[in-house]
Amino acid sequence: MNPFLIPDRIALVTGGSRGIGFSAARALGESGAKVILAARAAASLEAAAEDLHHAGVEVEFSSVDLSNTNGIAPWFDQCVSAFGLPDILVNAAGITRRGPATELSLEDWNTTLAVNATAVFELSRCFARNLMSAGKPGKIVNIASLMTSAARKGTSAYTASKGALGQLTKGLAIDWASHRILVNAIAPGYIATDLTADLAADPAFDDWVKKRCPLGRWGQPEDIAWPVVFLASPASDFMTGQIIYVDGGWLATF
Repeated sequence: MNPFLIPDRIALVTGGSRGIGFSAARALGESGAKVILAARAAASLEAAAEDLHHAGVEVEFSSVDLSNTNGIAPWFDQCVSAFGLPDILVNAAGITRRGPATELSLEDWNTTLAVNATAVFELSRCFARNLMSAGKPGKIVNIASLMTSAARKGTSAYTASKGALGQLTKGLAIDWASHRILVNAIAPGYIATDLTADLAADPAFDDWVKKRCPLGRWGQPEDIAWPVVFLASPASDFMTGQIIYVDGGWLATF
């Protein structure tokens, strides 16, 4: 058996309508999984699901606002009832609010932490509780960041949220290891997505990224998608609590 294939699995992917989440969903589907896309905008979800369907992926979708963390548990129960219990959870949804820490609004801070950290905690434990009740193993893949380990000026809220996500990955991995629920994270470098579009459009920033990255380019969502498949597949069954940096060599040099 090819250990990188995941037939008969159900994968729930947040942030699944675009960017890293969409590419991860496509790669998981191409590897045999049924995919459930989750994001806030219903129209974007429908378009993404149609694209995946045309690519031969078995796909469902459900709209959710992850900033409303109190609504996550009932939404997850609805998904299980409608589509079945996921075996794989990919927490790819994320937001950023940039600005000097002295000027960033408390609302922006709270929203960033809610979506990037608290929502991951709540969704992950909904997932784990259901698997434990069913006596089933599972895989969680969190999308972290370079800023899980480092920081850049003007990114205090995002850096704090991704730092929290890295430690949450380790904490949940230890809590749930005995239940065979494995929790790992991928920390991308600078990836060309909607979240970084304004940075890539700045010629000076674009030039800095290409010169600073040893591989000399921005990453693409597909560069993250296949490592997600690895962590979701039986090929990684002796890995938990790990953060894998997929950054073009960024953190290996200075």
